[in-house]
Amino acid sequence: MTVLPESAVLAKGQGNEFANLGSRLVRFGQALQEPSTTVSELAKLAGACGISLKLRAVSESGGGDEARP
Repeated sequence: MTVLPESAVLAKGQGNEFANLGSRLVRFGQALQEPSTTVSELAKLAGACGISLKLRAVSESGGGDEARP
């Protein structure tokens, strides 16, 4: 068994906060995999996780935009 220093002990309620964040991240990940999820829904779920969602639309026509960062 690993013994942690006193400074490593979580404050009361912090463990629950991490569990809540984990649940929100799982839901966000599931939404990313669901084709019917809207951009608005993704943005809300990302925001709930503290993530700033930035999307970029790319043309599929192959008009030479691939070389541009």
